[in-house]
Amino acid sequence: MRLTIDAQLPELTSHLSTLYIRLNGDLKQPLDAVAALLENSTRKRFETKTAPDGSKWAGLSLWTLYAKTAKNGRTRGSILVDRGDLLKSITSHATESMAEVGTDRVYAAYLQTGTAKMPAREIFGLSEQDHSDIRASLGEWLQTIWSK
Repeated sequence: MRLTIDAQLPELTSHLSTLYIRLNGDLKQPLDAVAALLENSTRKRFETKTAPDGSKWAGLSLWTLYAKTAKNGRTRGSILVDRGDLLKSITSHATESMAEVGTDRVYAAYLQTGTAKMPAREIFGLSEQDHSDIRASLGEWLQTIWSK
């Protein structure tokens, strides 16, 4: 199962197209930085419990709270974190033409989109801050390229 969220930054497309030609089709260096930035942003969502659009994730259901509560009354983990397998599985990858962030955990698709009995808790996607950070990162990279 593969879940793909495709996001574009149209204001950068023409600049990157020009650079793509100038650099013989290899944008791996700046896309490595973008992939790392997005991986960090995705991981941070587990801390802030916030979707890319800024909305808070839905709280745990009573059943889930019960299932996560040990006999001593302490609750194990938090929303989308039980033992940390999903969080640990978040990785990023870049090639000369794309950057991606993902997981090999099949159940992440159900968490991302929700089910009939569970609200969506979006992990993947671009926030406004991500857009801003990507622009800044690419801007810095462009400055170094143009100043050579």
